[in-house]
Amino acid sequence: DAAPAAAAAGRAAGPAADRRRGAGMRTAWRVVRERPAARLGIAAVAVGHLVMVAVMSMTPVRLGEYHDDSAVLGVVGVVLSLHIAGMYAFSPVVGWLTDRLGRRPVILGGLAVLLVACAVAGASGHHTPGLSVGLVLLGLGWSGTMVAGSTLLSESVPADVRPSVQGLSDLTMGLAGAAAGALSGFVMQVAGYPTLTLLAAIATVPLLALALRAVPGRAPDEEDRPCG
Repeated sequence: DAAPAAAAAGRAAGPAADRRRGAGMRTAWRVVRERPAARLGIAAVAVGHLVMVAVMSMTPVRLGEYHDDSAVLGVVGVVLSLHIAGMYAFSPVVGWLTDRLGRRPVILGGLAVLLVACAVAGASGHHTPGLSVGLVLLGLGWSGTMVAGSTLLSESVPADVRPSVQGLSDLTMGLAGAAAGALSGFVMQVAGYPTLTLLAAIATVPLLALALRAVPGRAPDEEDRPCG
């Protein structure tokens, strides 16, 4: 009798667990929606990732347009290796700057580097060194928005909902990257790489407007306590 009872308990726990997960995501969305700093943090992570994926994913195609088949694989490997180095090699420095200068200034700095990266990559033409510089800057800008944005998001919400909020952030980032990857191929085919980098730069405008707005300082673990 123990096995059927355990199976029944498992079936009963399944829907309850699903409801708890759904409630957790709804709570995370409510918490982020009500806090300007959390909104800025999650937007920085999502938009930075969107811009990075949109430009990076079509760079191998761009390189293939003017390199022989025998050489393109090696060139793509070098350019993308430099891009990944830009993403991660300086992340300790970006973290130090985030603590030293503040979250929002580093987000704005990351945005500025992303814009420069789009300009350099889009204007590089068939000049591989110029495109490499653009991809390194793209990685650095991504690092700034990711490190400062995720730090701001984590510290602006109460501790008991941080896991759910982090899950929401990861989901948003993943969806932004998936959309960028899906649409970038279409844009590349129809309008070309320079137009793709221009559209990626334009995609930063909502985040720029959000980052320039005043964000009131709040104590996330205290603001939800009942008064009295």
